[in-house]
Amino acid sequence: MTRTRIATVCGVLLALTLSACGGASSDGPSGTTSDDVIEQAKASTELAFAGTDRALPTDGPPAQPGKTVWALACSTQAAGCVVPAEGFVAASEALGWDVKLVDGKADPAVYNSQLRAAAAAKVDAVALFGVDCSVVKASIQEVQAAGVLVYGGNALDCDDRFSDGGEPLFDEYLRFNEDLVSYEDYMSEFVGPTISDWVIAETDGTAEVILMRQNDNATLRMVGDAQAQRLDECDGCVVHELAFTAADLFGGKMQAKATAALQQFPNADVVMVPADSAITLGVGAAVDQARQSGREGLLLTGNEGVASSITLIRGGTQSYAVGRPLTWTGWAAADGLNRLFAGEDPVDSGMGIGSMDADHLPEGDVYDGNPASAGYDDNYKKIWGVA
Repeated sequence: MTRTRIATVCGVLLALTLSACGGASSDGPSGTTSDDVIEQAKASTELAFAGTDRALPTDGPPAQPGKTVWALACSTQAAGCVVPAEGFVAASEALGWDVKLVDGKADPAVYNSQLRAAAAAKVDAVALFGVDCSVVKASIQEVQAAGVLVYGGNALDCDDRFSDGGEPLFDEYLRFNEDLVSYEDYMSEFVGPTISDWVIAETDGTAEVILMRQNDNATLRMVGDAQAQRLDECDGCVVHELAFTAADLFGGKMQAKATAALQQFPNADVVMVPADSAITLGVGAAVDQARQSGREGLLLTGNEGVASSITLIRGGTQSYAVGRPLTWTGWAAADGLNRLFAGEDPVDSGMGIGSMDADHLPEGDVYDGNPASAGYDDNYKKIWGVA
């Protein structure tokens, strides 16, 4: 699959800038959604349901022994951060490394203090999961000056599109495509547009959407930008944007915010969030209450496909999610870091996406890749010579 496989099917031309603030609302549909847009959305949706994983790496350096590494997760309450960090820990143990998982508590001050602690501990490397370079730039430079490598798992480097000419700082980062695209491209060209395509396909281009956006997180802001840009091609759709923050997310405010939005827009038939954690932390409850009050057809979309999401899809609360193989992300990051330790170039992880709804669920309790990537852990162990 080329870098633009999904994007080409969807017809997506991503905007580089979009309002950093939520609350925007379109007054009404600008017309009727073209048949081409609807058919593109349906084709993209079927492709994503089939899954876009590719072949796993087949060779690489053996395990590099004697390393001490830390996995810094943005929060142990956010599955998109902690699940790949936990996968990284398991892979690091298989590699024979001394590994520690650090909880960033969704607080940039904690991210920075933990990075400085890593420098003081003279670890060999820190892998970042959900901790973007832009909020820890000075600390990254400090740990690198102390001889510590910094590896981007699912994290944005300091040259992301919101950085205003920033320079990359990561010593290396995980690749998500055979063209070796970055996490930024993976989220904005594949994940975000695919969610909007499902909405367009499911509603035949007539959705009225409450698009909830977390703009204080660069990765999730990119997802929101990509969702909004794709929905902008749906002339028969209406989009109401609602911003929330990490403080709202982890401070128990999501249900009230979603409920207020549903009351403000009584004809909205879709609620979209940038990550599944928003659903489990309140949006799902608000949508269920609205359904019980007569809006039975209300749809709710997410992004990640973690265990809680699959449970909610099976139970009818969540309608759809883009599945991202989060545990595999951690193993692939460990493989990438092992290659960095060995002085070898990065390779395609083989990692794609896999959409899910009630009719397209993974066999297990969590999404962690498609048949093309089955047995990734044993495959890595074989490459590392630790099987």
